Amino acid sequence: MDPPDVELTMEHLPHVLEHPTARQDGKTPSWAPRRAHLTAVPQDADADFPQDLAEVSTRQLRMLCNRTYQALDTDHPSLPMRERYDLLVEELERRERQAERHGAADDSREKFRDNALFSRFELYRNGVLAGYVQYEMRGGDVLLLHSVVDPRFRRMGLEPVLMQAVLLNAHRRRLAVMPYCPEAQEFLASHPQFLSLIPARQRRRFRLLLASRAAVAGQERP
Repeated sequence: MDPPDVELTMEHLPHVLEHPTARQDGKTPSWAPRRAHLTAVPQDADADFPQDLAEVSTRQLRMLCNRTYQALDTDHPSLPMRERYDLLVEELERRERQAERHGAADDSREKFRDNALFSRFELYRNGVLAGYVQYEMRGGDVLLLHSVVDPRFRRMGLEPVLMQAVLLNAHRRRLAVMPYCPEAQEFLASHPQFLSLIPARQRRRFRLLLASRAAVAGQERP
């Protein structure tokens, strides 16, 4: 008996991976991140944060940035902590631009940043936002929820550049990746070297899906 004609697409994966926003009634709410609770930053935490970032060395800025990022790695990071992280990132990027001007660097290259204030990974080209990946942090997992690339930059092939930067960022920070957006799923299918970033249980399901899709594609070839 011939197997049933079932079309397997990457869009099925959110259901296979048990999408975290799925409710028991079968309806899936918006992927937009929940608004952070407006909790105050403890006084002792403010004591370590410099009043003037311009007077802090770049090395100290990076250390502060890493510590602040770790503080954001919770289910409900505070808004003041997000704003603090954004200030640190902006100061580091300002120094990068200043160093590039002094070194006459090529401004045409892409620049990647983690915009924790808006919960998205961003890719810039010539100072223009070319695309971003919306995410949500849950403990040590980063959930990739939605990807957008400006149509003006799609011909330049920036979508895989953005996705690779996102996965490398997760690797450096020892974060597990949950690829819920189709763009992330397709990139991982084409770049299996990044599959180790997916938690083991979900990785097995992902590989089974890829094998099923390959089998269906083989049957459809003349």
